[in-house]
Amino acid sequence: MALRAIVAGVGSRGRDWVREIRASESYELVGCVDTEPQALQEAFQHKTDFQPPCFTSLDAALQESGCEVVIVATPADCHFETCRLALSKGKAVLVEKPFTLQLSQAVGLVSLARQQGVPLLVAQNYRYLRSFRTARLLIREGRLGRVGLVIFQYYRVPHEMAQSLARLTHSVLWGVGVHHLDSLRYVLGSKVINVLAESFTLPWGELPRGASLQVMLSLDDGARAVYAATYESSGHEFFERGQEFYARFVGERATLHIFQRWLLLCEKGKLPRLIRRGARKITEEQVLLGQLERAIEGIEVPDSSGEDNLETVAIVEACVNSANEKRWVNPQELLNEK
Repeated sequence: MALRAIVAGVGSRGRDWVREIRASESYELVGCVDTEPQALQEAFQHKTDFQPPCFTSLDAALQESGCEVVIVATPADCHFETCRLALSKGKAVLVEKPFTLQLSQAVGLVSLARQQGVPLLVAQNYRYLRSFRTARLLIREGRLGRVGLVIFQYYRVPHEMAQSLARLTHSVLWGVGVHHLDSLRYVLGSKVINVLAESFTLPWGELPRGASLQVMLSLDDGARAVYAATYESSGHEFFERGQEFYARFVGERATLHIFQRWLLLCEKGKLPRLIRRGARKITEEQVLLGQLERAIEGIEVPDSSGEDNLETVAIVEACVNSANEKRWVNPQELLNEK
């Protein structure tokens, strides 16, 4: 029998989840929630297929829909309360990134999910992109040898941000940075033990505070990483919809480059060669929905669990603290304090 699911928050990401649930044979969409009636109207005004029951109150949706699963796609500053209410009612939860805006909140939700005996997943879908999956596999197979240095760079042209993101300080960190930092630790399989971050907006920039970011990271296996991201990179509006991404993994035996969707492996004494990423049989969202289904059935512990994502939340909080206090911060110490 299909799992009955509701989507809380029907902005652009929430509408993605509506589509993914409808595409899955394992789930049935039984409701959508948004505090703005207009958002609910706009979400389905061009739809010709079945429109689910719509609610402006999550509490009402939980009582009336008979759901077993809640997909949380509300603005980031609403994640904690939305997850807390759903978990307290014994519902399985899949929450969009960022998990929460504070590590203490994330720790509390993980504890609540454990008490209630229900799965809690975080939709860190970037870690399942084919490029990152392939990089992780190559590193685990030892093709690069020990990895000593990683560089991630992300550029996007100035654009109008969603209001929910624009009102947050360190906007690029909460927007795309959390994706990349999660992917970095996931690909390497190591823990970040020190962070130095600077969050800023360019002198001529018109975007909200923290539209650019640079971070240095130390990992427990001795590797170092450098991450830079900006929403203020001009001049490439017509390339890849105004977005560029580059990564370099420097190992003992080889260096792996990722540029957009292309992977180039440069091994010692060999000519550089392109690496195939493998087929994308299902979307990253379907990967997460599959994990949630198997967790509900008690078949496996989800890879993208809330507990696993505490490491990512700690890294992001370390970036915030470092940027505010202008000092190195150890994410592991933040976790130990909680």
